[in-house]
Amino acid sequence: MAEYIVKENALRAFFQALAQERRLLAPVRVGGKLQMAEARPEEVTLDYGNTHQSPKSAFFPQTERLMAFHKDTAQSDPFVYKPLGLDKITPTVLFGLRPCDAQGLAICDQVFQNDRFTDPYWKTKYESSIKIGLACDQPGPACFCTAVGGSPYGEAGLDALAAVKDAGLALKAITEAGAEFLKKLPGLESGAAESELAERRKAVESKMPGPLDQAKVAAGAILDIFNQPHWKDTADRCLNCGTCTFVCPTCHCFDIQDEQNDKGGVRMRNWDTCMSWLYTVHGTGHNPRPTKTERMRQRFLHKLKYIPLKQNGQSGCIGCGRCVTLCPVNIDIREVAKQMNG
Repeated sequence: MAEYIVKENALRAFFQALAQERRLLAPVRVGGKLQMAEARPEEVTLDYGNTHQSPKSAFFPQTERLMAFHKDTAQSDPFVYKPLGLDKITPTVLFGLRPCDAQGLAICDQVFQNDRFTDPYWKTKYESSIKIGLACDQPGPACFCTAVGGSPYGEAGLDALAAVKDAGLALKAITEAGAEFLKKLPGLESGAAESELAERRKAVESKMPGPLDQAKVAAGAILDIFNQPHWKDTADRCLNCGTCTFVCPTCHCFDIQDEQNDKGGVRMRNWDTCMSWLYTVHGTGHNPRPTKTERMRQRFLHKLKYIPLKQNGQSGCIGCGRCVTLCPVNIDIREVAKQMNG
């Protein structure tokens, strides 16, 4: 695949070219926090750790209008439904994705489109995008992507990978779509990026945590893990606030609600959290997860047992460390994973 160098004096032109080609989402400061958001070329930063929230909202917004509906008594079927937004998708380029977040998007992609069904809202946005990662040379203290099969220089879910080089960039295409996209951009100089990226990857990974042993979790029966005694101790600390689920790159639970009046309305999809009592309450009032122990256990089982079962062993945790950093009672998924593994 093609390899390029973007020198420091050409960076602004590079970002301008990205913004002219497509809607540009990149790491920028929003309200005092770094977020992956729509950016002007002069706002893009290369000096950051992880963004405050993951970039999954680019394809799976926190609130999304799915369809409108209204009554038309002149027709045999009085209800008329109209999908919203699918014809107004703007092709996007995401620049500066951390490899862990790109891995998270790849996991979500297997949830939203697979051999059983396809979510057209996710598919239309995801497949019309170009994803350019930015390698991570200084992982944060809570980062552990290498422990769950990732890398600060990982390529999963990316069309191209960039790394900061001499205040500019070294760029490597990963997919055919990435190669075709980069080829059209002005100001890129051909250069040997891959060998340098490989050396830097080795150096960074050597400072990262080793693999998190999950062999017993993978081989163990679900009910055995389900009934382990440590769950209540951890749940006694948990507030069920849902912070971990809302900042997680792979959490994808949602609720559907209709906002309507006597003439019609709009169907909305909103992020939801398994930490909420309402998430599993039945219409009868019965709740199969009545206490926070059951709800907290579900989150960890989903990440470390259920997703790997469905995605060929791929952990549902990508090691970004957001939940570790932001949990108000310091629950650490790495410690829970060790307890689950016996």
